[in-house]
Amino acid sequence: MRLPATLTPWRPWLDWFDPDLAGALGELLLRLHPLLGAFRLRAQSGQLEPEGIDDLRRRGSYERLLLSEWALADAAPEEFDRRAAGGEHLFLSPKLVARQADALTVAVFDSGPAQLGAPRLLHLALWILLAQRAQAAKARFAWGVLGIPGELHEAASADHLRQLLDARAWRFRADAGHAGSSAARAALEQQWAQHLDALEPSPGERWSIGAPGAGHGLGHRVGIGAAQAGELAVTVSAARARREATLALPDPARATRLLRGQFVLARGSSLAPLVEHDGEVRIVRMRKRISLKQPPLFSADGHDVAVPLLDGAAAYVQRLSGKRRLGMPTLVRWGPARSLLAATIHKHQFGGAVASAAGLVFWSLSGFSHGDRPDALNSAPGQGRWLPLTRVQPERQAYDAAPAAELLMLAAGKLWRWRQDADTARAASFGNGPYSEDVLAFAPMHGAWVDYLRVRDSELQVCCTRAGFGGQILAKAECAGTPLSAWLHAERVDRRYLRTAAVELRIGGHGGDRAGLWRVLQWLEQDKTADFEIILPSEWKVIGVDAGPEGAAALIAINPDRTAVLAIGEKERRTLYQSATRLSVGSVAGGGETIALIDLDGRLVVLHERGASTTIYAGGSADE
Repeated sequence: MRLPATLTPWRPWLDWFDPDLAGALGELLLRLHPLLGAFRLRAQSGQLEPEGIDDLRRRGSYERLLLSEWALADAAPEEFDRRAAGGEHLFLSPKLVARQADALTVAVFDSGPAQLGAPRLLHLALWILLAQRAQAAKARFAWGVLGIPGELHEAASADHLRQLLDARAWRFRADAGHAGSSAARAALEQQWAQHLDALEPSPGERWSIGAPGAGHGLGHRVGIGAAQAGELAVTVSAARARREATLALPDPARATRLLRGQFVLARGSSLAPLVEHDGEVRIVRMRKRISLKQPPLFSADGHDVAVPLLDGAAAYVQRLSGKRRLGMPTLVRWGPARSLLAATIHKHQFGGAVASAAGLVFWSLSGFSHGDRPDALNSAPGQGRWLPLTRVQPERQAYDAAPAAELLMLAAGKLWRWRQDADTARAASFGNGPYSEDVLAFAPMHGAWVDYLRVRDSELQVCCTRAGFGGQILAKAECAGTPLSAWLHAERVDRRYLRTAAVELRIGGHGGDRAGLWRVLQWLEQDKTADFEIILPSEWKVIGVDAGPEGAAALIAINPDRTAVLAIGEKERRTLYQSATRLSVGSVAGGGETIALIDLDGRLVVLHERGASTTIYAGGSADE
């Protein structure tokens, strides 16, 4: 990539971006660089130590006398004494070097509400400027987030830079003052100062980057605030200096890509996918390859689907339009150092929970930053699959304040719930234990609560987390076996709730040991409208439940040959899709209305309106 000579110092970092983004970011670098001033590193105390030979001198310790002089003492002792008396001996003079202690520069970024959006563009530029500045001074650069005092991150790759973009908080944790207030920021900066003072070595340069404020923060403050349309006002202040400037922002298209972490597009391809048609099937061709292990992830409303990529910690999120067609995919990354424990799609945005030493980091989830992790919750999901996760905003009750948002996660039969803390930037702890146990499946409802299916006292029960309904059984049925797995769908029909469940039971005597018994139930409110059993050989792969039009509930399963998807009801079987390539995994949304499959060629197959139309996402081949 060709860059102007003025951008040469930052080339190693700008190479992470496409040329158009590198140019836009380079303009910000050139404007911001003079504002930072000269590098100020605390003097490092240390003793001088020898390192090699610097010169030959007439004076010195006889321990460093040249060997040739000692040879003269053996061959001509009188001449040796004469040279000693005349100061003519030659001594080795060592090169003395002051060992410099490990130098460190730390930047703390305010990811709170005042810095969301356009200010994050300057965060990117300042991250690069400070990383290059530290490298030029032979120092290390580390960064952290204001709301999480003491937690420092590396700054060695583009994924570390994307990690900065992922750090978003809608509230601050503070011991005093209102969330997001200047008092809250000051309290957090004080906690950061205490952590940095305890480091060895203590950082020589300390930067506070965020909303404008009084003083100079941890040592140097960069205040970023609004100016005229399309511009930001920047103030850099230290103990003895203050500089101000107004910076124009990149155009919206480039700014959006930067903020989304889309630093590089596939080489040789345009923004729009290549679309082909094979009869009634629409084929969307892209370069990236899809993982074959993780089933596609649907949003609660079925309008978005995400698939992980084979190479790297990344996924494509595809939005389905009103006609249930695939739209332009969005590439999201969560960094190779992160293990995604659970995932969800909330308001078209992919997010999840990442395990960390301190607990859980809630990544790209509106209103949540981090929270405690139960001891019973493993740091990685079983079989490498994402755990079910959803974000809900409970309904406001009469005369009550707006309730806190909630995160709900299902793991090993336990339903865990985290709530926003009004005074912190993290999710509140999960309490003394799980919200409910022996839970088989859950279904988000209207983004406000979840219905969940559990087994209790030999009974299948549908309950919910809705305020005022906690612990109340909404529907139930006797259970004569041990449930192994289940699916649940719930929707509102004519002002009443229709709930459909499919439960796999361990019961002997049905088709031999290699057969499974599935029980399909449907309730309209508390009235049971369907209850039948289906015996399937174990080679069948059930991927969901079809609520069915007019009460025709069914299982949705992949056949033993992995070449077809069928809806298996009480009285009939319907083939929804026939594939020439073996299928690997699949998911169901909208009560069976939309089905997403991944075949062994690494293609995403989306069946719209119960197979009425098909779109195929053709992932990249192995040689790309």
